[in-house]
Amino acid sequence: MKIYDFRSDTITKPSDAMRKAMYEAEVGDNVYGEDVTVNKLQDMACEITGKEAALFVSSGTMGNLIPLMILGGYRKSLITDTESHIVHYELSGVASIASLMPVTIEAEKGILNKDLVSKVIATNEDYSMSNTVMISVENTHNRGGGICYPIETLKELFKFSKENDIHFHIDGARIFNASVAQKISVKEITKYTDTVTFCLSKGLGAPIGSVLCGPKEFIEEAMSIRKLIGGGLRQSGIVAAGGIYALENHIADLEIDHKNAKDIANAINEGSFAKINVADVETNIVICDTFDDAQVAYEKFKSVGVRTIVFGKKKLRFVTHRDLTSSDVKETCEIIKSLKV
Repeated sequence: MKIYDFRSDTITKPSDAMRKAMYEAEVGDNVYGEDVTVNKLQDMACEITGKEAALFVSSGTMGNLIPLMILGGYRKSLITDTESHIVHYELSGVASIASLMPVTIEAEKGILNKDLVSKVIATNEDYSMSNTVMISVENTHNRGGGICYPIETLKELFKFSKENDIHFHIDGARIFNASVAQKISVKEITKYTDTVTFCLSKGLGAPIGSVLCGPKEFIEEAMSIRKLIGGGLRQSGIVAAGGIYALENHIADLEIDHKNAKDIANAINEGSFAKINVADVETNIVICDTFDDAQVAYEKFKSVGVRTIVFGKKKLRFVTHRDLTSSDVKETCEIIKSLKV
């Protein structure tokens, strides 16, 4: 039976051309700053984001945890939304490792704005409260259905954070999806943040790694934190080369993933197991509301070779990615339309 895997864009495997680039990568000891391939990747990240410095890290979770640790500590708090990756999928590192209290906000599709944030901000003026030191947003937002942050909202939040002397961070795991969907450069998006983390191992198709970008002094401190938490990889140019190849060759292909996601959403509305507002599908993530228990739909799809993720009692998630061919998506759409749950 053929398997159509829509669980995540993290399941992609490196192409032969990417493997060749990794095989041929020039390497050195990256802890000493001597891996020329890692240095090239970091320089590329600075150019893409417009930031002074960049640091190659092993995962998006590490890329988010490092700034949390730099800013964290006793009587300090982070503002984020209730559905954020930091809250749901990073094993409470924000509290247990960074010693930050997460102050979460219910926001439509996970998109914060100045009015919401201003209601929960805390300062040292009240000795009984944890001082807000960071605002973190997720772009695109996973649990929000791959939604993109409106650039004006980011601009407003960033301005607000500067007025209140608060660090602003973007968890940009899928920021290239946002860039392609909104038809604006990553640099235009990251103009409105202090730091940003982006993943190479999701839609871009590299096997490992993320990059944390920000001010030079911040990244210098981040290097020490990376070592502290076991991220000081040595000849890591082998994996950095996959990231370079992805940045040079795979960004434009994200538009195909977005089109495929729309096709999946349209097929869902033609089927009988769920519903979705197709207009909400902006990038490569499709979260639909099932009419009955999502686990039942999940098992039915699994039995015919379509792999998804249960995202709630009555929610399923499909994620399109570069390892799904146009034929795969077309065949899956026919299965979706015909499946009886």
